[in-house]
Amino acid sequence: MVYHSVRLVVAQPASRLEVAEDRIRFVDALCWLLDSKAGDDLVPLKVNPDRSGRLEPRVRKRRPKEFRVLKKPRPEWRKQLMKNIFSD
Repeated sequence: MVYHSVRLVVAQPASRLEVAEDRIRFVDALCWLLDSKAGDDLVPLKVNPDRSGRLEPRVRKRRPKEFRVLKKPRPEWRKQLMKNIFSD
């Protein structure tokens, strides 16, 4: 419900300034909504610059580790490890 309220607050200045809604800062609208009282005028919200052609695909940041995956409970794994170490 809060998200939709903020989106309504963002829609007003976006239509007034004739810019896309995603260029109005969500956080500014949320702060105004939290701090305002009934009947308060909407303050000018910050408009982000147009960043056309920008694409940020989701990718993995980290490479997989070289270590094996722990597939048993840790105490059982330790017991097996100790057994292997002392049996050599």
